[in-house]
Amino acid sequence: MLNISDKNRPQLQSLERYKTVKNLSNRPHYKILNRIIFTVSVLGLVFLFLPWTQNISGSGAVTTLKPNQRPQTIQTVISGKIEKWYVQEGDFVNKGDTILFISEIKEDYFDPNLVANTKNQVDAKKMSV
Repeated sequence: MLNISDKNRPQLQSLERYKTVKNLSNRPHYKILNRIIFTVSVLGLVFLFLPWTQNISGSGAVTTLKPNQRPQTIQTVISGKIEKWYVQEGDFVNKGDTILFISEIKEDYFDPNLVANTKNQVDAKKMSV
């Protein structure tokens, strides 16, 4: 059972009767030291919430990981502009798969028999070899 009566409560002795406790309580530099520690702690806490940015200067070229966002050099018979990529980097392709769509720039290249003429040129090169 709880013993709540005043009779059994021990009496606490005051520490003020000791000479050392009196000397410690009367020293003003402890108050100053406590203020310095408190101020540094508050400033440190405020500093933790300030935005932190790091800037690094350098020179070089910026590249992208997607092929449709970086300059491409493709050797073709007909010059043109790449309109659409049908494959991504790392894809497996088979012979005859469409890789990209090239739009022609010059009207001189608009030939309705372009595929047949190109096939004839390829066959002529094979025969010459």
